[in-house]
Amino acid sequence: MRIILHIDFNSYFATVEQQANPRLRGKPIGVTGGDRVKRTVLGAASVEAKRFGVKTGMQIWEARKLCPQIILVPGDSDKYLETTKRFLNILKDYSPYLEVFSIDECFLELLHSVIARSETTKQSTAEDCHGRLGDLAMTKNIAQEIKSRIKQEIGEYITCSIGISYNKLMAKLAGSLQKPDGLVVIANQEEAIKVLDRIELDEICGIGPRIKKRLNNMGVVNFYQLRQVPLKSLLASFKSYGQILYNMARGIDHSPIVPFYEKEEVKSIGHRHTIDHDTDDREEIKQILLKLSEMVARRLRGKNLMGKTIHCWYREAFRMHNPGLKLPSQTGIENTGSGFLSNGMQTTILPTCDGLEIFKSAWKIFQNIWDDERIRMIGVSISNLIPQTPQNLSFLPEEKRKEIITKALDKINDRYGEFTLQRGVLLTSAKIHRKPNPFLADRRFKL
Repeated sequence: MRIILHIDFNSYFATVEQQANPRLRGKPIGVTGGDRVKRTVLGAASVEAKRFGVKTGMQIWEARKLCPQIILVPGDSDKYLETTKRFLNILKDYSPYLEVFSIDECFLELLHSVIARSETTKQSTAEDCHGRLGDLAMTKNIAQEIKSRIKQEIGEYITCSIGISYNKLMAKLAGSLQKPDGLVVIANQEEAIKVLDRIELDEICGIGPRIKKRLNNMGVVNFYQLRQVPLKSLLASFKSYGQILYNMARGIDHSPIVPFYEKEEVKSIGHRHTIDHDTDDREEIKQILLKLSEMVARRLRGKNLMGKTIHCWYREAFRMHNPGLKLPSQTGIENTGSGFLSNGMQTTILPTCDGLEIFKSAWKIFQNIWDDERIRMIGVSISNLIPQTPQNLSFLPEEKRKEIITKALDKINDRYGEFTLQRGVLLTSAKIHRKPNPFLADRRFKL
């Protein structure tokens, strides 16, 4: 028997901003990507903005159409990361089994010990509880205490929803059932199946639009019907993921808690840039891609890593695809035949941390997938990372000279700012900076 809490902060970036600035409280606000307010999406929408249909990830113009009075606030990743560290320090008081799922949500497992509270001293002591794991009343008290401590130690305007259940999948589902500031318990598998039969397929973590569409094409539109599908059929249609779907429909999840101190190192490093105008200028795109490749390489070297798999992708300029197409929409925007088309591909090369080598592969990919259409964004990343050790470094004179020059460039750019020294071909290129990213896609938790 396991007892797992899923803690999910409500409209996290927006409420952190409202906590920091009382004048924003009670008003619809949207958090943007740093200093980008024109060609970007919302990193978060406040509870007040969501009442108008505004959603995270929505284009700015869409949000303003739904809520003309929305207040746009530049994202501040350092502020959100610092707040996250503070609430994780609270949760660590209750169990070492703490998994950071994202910047604003985590799992806490009370498997081998619970917190016994003394009503007189209110001090925490861990004690063996093999015979008391079913005591969900005590767990609810812990959840309420966590909520109270967050308000006292972080801010009275910040709220979280907590789900309690016997595995991670059901705890996350429980936490999503009552927002904001909810507390829901799914005590056992019998209760889990009753809840599953009341929700849509895509309301559970792990079933996205594509999986849902494939299930619908099989005649499966709810979890009751999914339980009727034989495991053999699911495996034939979804390969190994068929077993996961089979388990989901029954409220089964054996995945363990992965404590934050056991998290694997970063698996990929990448950068993307949204251009401030739509372009099909080959030289301009080439310069931007080279700059992004140099930024990726600098971060690789900073972590003493090399990578083998290069991924390049781009996003087309906004255009209408099937302008006459009309689909039901809860947002009130009738024409959903518009949007951004994306394309990407990857290739594998010898391990490298050299920006020019990364660029050569990325540019080759781009030329293969680009159809000369105007684009608004381009990105490059590298994965299959390995440590940079003497065994995989070259001792050829020209390579050693390049290594010495690169180290000198990194030292100067670390001190005086990125691209203080750069390749001559980039002197006339557009300026690209690592801007505050509200999604914290390129940041790791350091506790």
